[in-house]
Amino acid sequence: MSRSTAETLLRLERDAWVLDGPDGTRRCALEGGAPAAALDALQPPAPGRGRALRVRVADAWLRYLVVNWPQGLRTAGERAAFLAHRFGEVHGVGAPEWVVQADRDAHDLPALGCAAPAAVIAAVQGFAARHGYTLAGIEGGFIATYNRLRARFREPDGEPAALAVLHDGRLTVGLWRSGAWRGVRSQPVRDDGATALRLMLEAWGREADLVHASVANPDARPALAGAVQAGKMQSAYSQAGGMRGGVLHAAGYDGAVPEGWRRGQVEAGMKEVGTKEGGMNTRERRAG
Repeated sequence: MSRSTAETLLRLERDAWVLDGPDGTRRCALEGGAPAAALDALQPPAPGRGRALRVRVADAWLRYLVVNWPQGLRTAGERAAFLAHRFGEVHGVGAPEWVVQADRDAHDLPALGCAAPAAVIAAVQGFAARHGYTLAGIEGGFIATYNRLRARFREPDGEPAALAVLHDGRLTVGLWRSGAWRGVRSQPVRDDGATALRLMLEAWGREADLVHASVANPDARPALAGAVQAGKMQSAYSQAGGMRGGVLHAAGYDGAVPEGWRRGQVEAGMKEVGTKEGGMNTRERRAG
């Protein structure tokens, strides 16, 4: 790729803006200020000259959730209204301070939704216009990592899988099964994130929509809609009826793999328990 056509990446990290392109790298610390105001001080090493600018926002600035679309939503406006309602209900955020969006192609399956500060989105659009860039897209850190690694994920149909992304003191974990998102959680961590990851996975394992009740307990109430056949679940469910494990993919995570889970694709070493080894674009590929 020539220097004239190469894409430039603008990243909002926890404490700085970083511009990385064919003309060099520039960094502008936030110094406790608002990201939108700090971006005004970032000067590219050379004019954009129409070059594509892709923007990646660290998960610390975002809010994620998995949207389960109710039956009866027919239009994009109805889906947008329901998405806004869910972000307000779960995270207490909404317009005009926040911009929310979900995968526009995921109408029949749960979708991964993302909310970003509207001031950040406006600041990025202004930066691109001032310096001659063509804004190619804005994406969250977790979504960017998932999209980069997804083609390498492999798990049997019906087996739960998760991606753990640890970056700059924040752990974001997404869970899917049989091609559908099941959950996403993000929180700051002060260590390697192993305890937080284990607690997230255990909490998901206790949630009813991840359990095919008739598999583990023949006397339980009828199985939930969408549950898979017992033969496909392998050892994913414990005898108590909860999710016991699955495939864990990771990027930047160097902590232990929780008991019952096995390592998948890894960008950084993961340690097995008991061993010594070590606008806004949310059009993520569907899980699975």
